[in-house]
Amino acid sequence: MVVIGGDQALDSPSGSTSRAGSSVSASPMHRNTTSQHGGLFVSAPGKIILFGEHAVVYGRTAIAGSIDLRTYVSLYTSADGRIYLSLPDLGVEKTWMLKDLLKAADRLAAEYPIEEDQPPSLEVLVPIARKLSGSCEDQCGVQHLAILAFWYLLLGVAHRKSGLARLARGLPAPALPEGLHRTNLNVMAQSAPHSEGQAERSEAEIALSLPVPPLTPLPSPTPSSTNQTPPTFLSPKEHPGIQQDLLAVKATVRFKLPSCVGLGSSGAYCVCIATALLQTAGLIPPPTIVADDTGDLTWEDEHLDMIRKWATAAESLIHGRASGLDAAVCTYGGVASFKPGHRIEHLKNLPDLRVILVNSKVERNTARMVQTVKERLKKFPQVVDSMFGSIDAISLEAAKVLHRPLLEENGGGDLQENGLVSGSHMLEQDHHSLQPTRTASVRSSSLSSYVGGGKRNSSASVISQATSEKGELVDTFSKLNDLCRINNQLLIALGVGHPKVDQICTTLARYGIHPKMTGAGGGGSVFAFLKPDTPQTLLDMIDGELRKLGFDVWQPPLGGPGVVEHQTKPQLFSTPVNNVAPK
Repeated sequence: MVVIGGDQALDSPSGSTSRAGSSVSASPMHRNTTSQHGGLFVSAPGKIILFGEHAVVYGRTAIAGSIDLRTYVSLYTSADGRIYLSLPDLGVEKTWMLKDLLKAADRLAAEYPIEEDQPPSLEVLVPIARKLSGSCEDQCGVQHLAILAFWYLLLGVAHRKSGLARLARGLPAPALPEGLHRTNLNVMAQSAPHSEGQAERSEAEIALSLPVPPLTPLPSPTPSSTNQTPPTFLSPKEHPGIQQDLLAVKATVRFKLPSCVGLGSSGAYCVCIATALLQTAGLIPPPTIVADDTGDLTWEDEHLDMIRKWATAAESLIHGRASGLDAAVCTYGGVASFKPGHRIEHLKNLPDLRVILVNSKVERNTARMVQTVKERLKKFPQVVDSMFGSIDAISLEAAKVLHRPLLEENGGGDLQENGLVSGSHMLEQDHHSLQPTRTASVRSSSLSSYVGGGKRNSSASVISQATSEKGELVDTFSKLNDLCRINNQLLIALGVGHPKVDQICTTLARYGIHPKMTGAGGGGSVFAFLKPDTPQTLLDMIDGELRKLGFDVWQPPLGGPGVVEHQTKPQLFSTPVNNVAPK
């Protein structure tokens, strides 16, 4: 169970579910998360690198997109004063005392200020989170890192609420300590050094190297503190989170995608946990924007940006450093272009493409693959640098193929020659929605987009347009299929191939499908675009052949919605763990 906010007693009603179109009242806790009332359900998608991996490490462009293999969290409040975290797919069941969190949060609020536009400092929180969670320096497995990321977010929420409560009582904010390392989360960080020297240590790496402090007695919350009237300079309307006390809750996380195969499971996990905690604590309001045709809801851009930043910081604890790409795609959804040191830019009006995704079941080692490419670059600098240039050109060409400016409403925005929405007009804190639309459907169909253009009474024109756009989709597939084949051969030439990946590629090539590795290579996952008119019987045949060879196979839609709140309990929470299988 997790700690979150509610301005009422434990296990008492805390408001009704917010729906699209409804107004947001002063109280931010609109959804009752008690077991009697259904809880809070949030999910975020996985991601795949479509083009540009490895070259992006050396400053080139890459393209990534969300896939509808989601991570889910359910959150319920509890009256027993405990915090519960359940990760059944990872074999984790943990329990902690709420009072320990509250004491640590009060001590942090007295010593460290809250930064309005930044997630909590990793250097400040991680050593305390380690101590409270029981995760020590010599525990670095995926289970322990998942627990640590959870506790970083949990402690960050508690620290922020305690800090807001202090300000509401008129207490001065403590000064920000000098020398803290803060990552610029408005742009994508470098993934690796460009030179032969050692890369500067990331904020997460510094935080993880700090010693775990002893637990000294911490002050208990003042009983009367929540009853005092906030001063005029900090009202509940301006900071609704101060109205709520922290509750103990139970968080359960389920995965529809495997970990350690480059599909963004860590980013999706951190996005889900950050969203659930921030909303239940009242630090972001309930969502009001319809994200898809099932009625799932998502948040305003300013709240998605807060989720992204917190999730990026938490994910960096799992990987040691994080570019921010995974958290951005898992938060916003859609398909994005990115380049080290630049803001992530989204592609709009994507064609309605599906992909086939195959898990080779060979566990990848990202660090080893990055080192392999680095050594090849050192041995053949001009050759390998030219290969990076070719991969960059593939990414830019793919962006032009995927982006469809003719379908933009009202002429769209300013476009660059490579088909991307220009980042020069983006606000500093704004990564904008990577989702193509933020209305009742993630992607308008070709027909509905055409009808929306005003020719509702011409059936012949509609049929002609639909036929034309079907031809355009086939042409789009043909180009992307060729680009995948070229990019994959370049990755093999960089030394990151694997015999199992070759076997998958050979199998799919017999059907005219040319896949490529996604992520670091050396195993992991392989994806390919599917031709729009491929018969289902043929897809079933391909699926069966790959499964007989021992691979896991999915056929997820590409570029769907990012993080959403579900209005009903997802079926996955009723599925036994040993029955969860790729589909």
